[in-house]
Amino acid sequence: MWDSRSGECLQTWQGHSNLIGSVTFSPDGKTLASGSADGTIKLWDVKTGECLKTLIAERPYEGMNITGVTGLTDAEKATIASLGAVCDDDL
Repeated sequence: MWDSRSGECLQTWQGHSNLIGSVTFSPDGKTLASGSADGTIKLWDVKTGECLKTLIAERPYEGMNITGVTGLTDAEKATIASLGAVCDDDL
């Protein structure tokens, strides 16, 4: 987190395994939420930098093997794979 006036780095938090696309503060300024391409939202204590909770998006197709499935476009297969399906086909 950076001080917008001085440009000073106040704190560095680590925990996401992919790019962070959004951050927002709670109305009271005590909690920060960060959303990442790793499929998680993390809630942080602004004062301590501690991760208070990790929310994980539900992946309804987790572990479903769609290798060799017919009737789906490559885009549809890629979407289902992003929701947790396993696909050994080249997309």
